[in-house]
Amino acid sequence: MGLDMYLYAQKYVSGWAHTKDTSEFDNLTRLYPEIEVSDDSRSAQVQFTVGYWRKANAIHNWFVKEVQGGEDECRPHYVSREQLEQLRDNCKLEQLVTADTRGAGLIEPASGFFFGSAERDEWYYDNLNRTIEIVEKCLLLPDEWSFEYRSSW
Repeated sequence: MGLDMYLYAQKYVSGWAHTKDTSEFDNLTRLYPEIEVSDDSRSAQVQFTVGYWRKANAIHNWFVKEVQGGEDECRPHYVSREQLEQLRDNCKLEQLVTADTRGAGLIEPASGFFFGSAERDEWYYDNLNRTIEIVEKCLLLPDEWSFEYRSSW
């Protein structure tokens, strides 16, 4: 039990005949022949988990404030590429601050039920590094991929 956090990358794949290229959709249906696709709805939404954190409450707090409008309700929320860039940049700035100082206030630890430590400790800085790695990989994906954040606690 505790704070689990997921970042998903998703992409719409069309299989409609009027699109120029249906090979991506055709390949998906060949990979999963047990899924019957209706001729009335020849499309798919492909989703991968591209980031996972456990009890990274400072990162979660950032998503709540910057993506979820301050509401922490364990629902999926769209995350723009610009927001991901901001998250990465904020993590890089916070890395420059030593643990014994207050920090820049960009990625603030938060307390909560089974959220883990709310200190700027080793876990905090490990989560900053991990977040930078996750976000940089996401930003390498082509523009047709979108992103979604969801937490569970």
